[in-house]
Amino acid sequence: MNFHLKIYYDWVVRTYLPLSHKQLETFLEAKTLDCEILFAPTALFQEENSDCDEEELEYLLSAIAGENALDLCLTQSAPGIVLALDITPEQIGEEYADHIRVASAIIWEQVQCALLAIRGEEELAWFAQQEIEQHLSEWK
Repeated sequence: MNFHLKIYYDWVVRTYLPLSHKQLETFLEAKTLDCEILFAPTALFQEENSDCDEEELEYLLSAIAGENALDLCLTQSAPGIVLALDITPEQIGEEYADHIRVASAIIWEQVQCALLAIRGEEELAWFAQQEIEQHLSEWK
């Protein structure tokens, strides 16, 4: 089923990418990454959460991505890593309930921040894009 996104911004859509520590290392080195899905405010997601404002939708999506990121951890003590990305409408492929398929590679400049999901904690820890590389070794 394919829906059309209601884009909150004129030229970008905030999305969330759960990824492994190794994938993040590779992305940092190459500055580009082919990924398949990004959690995004699809039309169906917005409809199912119509009582939420933009900020609440972003929180819900980041929490879903955080849960998925925990499944990518190599150890129980490692945090799940989620990148918040701003993508262009041209990068949006097929749309599903709470995620999209990405039509082209993402680049490092699209990363806005990293969010860490820590087992047993509800809130995600936030790190600015500029802080990711300096903290990466702590996230194993």
